Amino acid sequence: MIKIILLLASLILASCGFFEAETGVSDTHAFVSSSINTFSTIPVYYPEDYSSTTPVIYLLNGWGTDATAWGSGMDLAKEAFDRDIIFVSMTAGAHTYTNHYSDPDQQYENYVLEVVAEIEVEYGLEIDSTKRAICGISNGGGGAVYILSVHPDIFAACGSLSGTYYTGTDNYSGFINKGLRFDVGTEDSGILSGLRWFHDRLDQNDVDHEFYEHPGGHNWTFWKKYAPKQFDFLQAIISGE
Repeated sequence: MIKIILLLASLILASCGFFEAETGVSDTHAFVSSSINTFSTIPVYYPEDYSSTTPVIYLLNGWGTDATAWGSGMDLAKEAFDRDIIFVSMTAGAHTYTNHYSDPDQQYENYVLEVVAEIEVEYGLEIDSTKRAICGISNGGGGAVYILSVHPDIFAACGSLSGTYYTGTDNYSGFINKGLRFDVGTEDSGILSGLRWFHDRLDQNDVDHEFYEHPGGHNWTFWKKYAPKQFDFLQAIISGE
């Protein structure tokens, strides 16, 4: 009888808001993109009590995946709740996160910036570059580094998980006073060799960055293990910790 009373009391308290579920909100924002001339659906994960100054981490997905790939690999709603950060996920599909030289419907660098503007208006955010970071997996990791290099006025930091190296990512001045972290698997041979080369180039150009090699390959087993490390790094920068 006592157990039943305690259970009923807990349910009443929960319904009154004394207890909150330890998770965030999963949402989507849809719009017609002028950069890629298509209807675009953007997954958004946020703490229910976010404010207009809540920091945002923009997530770039890998080659050929859709915008939900990050969210299918890990619980981003809970990450949003635990960290008091908004996560926004997007994809370039089977394209790089760059502007095509001749096709007006493949302006994926512009698309990333378009998503930033769309989300921050839609969710009433009033933040600047110090509250924004960008992070990606595989093709998205290379894209995140490239985007930071050419748009340092938009983001404070970026993270790369098994990120491909983008030819043309040589605006090293774009990384000055920015956070930059790489995590790559020692069994991810093709990606690893390119990132080791880029790591050396960053050193030669006096760019502060964090570079880590870990056992593992190019898969969600690796990414689920090290994505939280990336989030820790980026959160410390954009949350002012």
